[in-house]
Amino acid sequence: MKIDKVAGGHVPQTKLDQASRKPSASVSSKPVSEPALNANTAALDKAQADMAKLPDVDMAKVEQVRNALVKGELGLDVKSLSQAVMRFHTGHE
Repeated sequence: MKIDKVAGGHVPQTKLDQASRKPSASVSSKPVSEPALNANTAALDKAQADMAKLPDVDMAKVEQVRNALVKGELGLDVKSLSQAVMRFHTGHE
């Protein structure tokens, strides 16, 4: 990969005079209605509580993969793996 320098290679510095700037008009935002906000937080709280009950790791699946590796039953397609890595890292999913 080649990285070219920006023409001139120098970005001029400017002085900002904050005192001379006028404050921008504030953007008025619509207030969120309380019932909608409460319904959303209630749903999130329930989802988080349900997730907290689940195990972090599926140990049965881990044991299956471990056994397949030990027995030599798990193959590795290097070409497919490398293509998947390239798609992931280049953003072409």
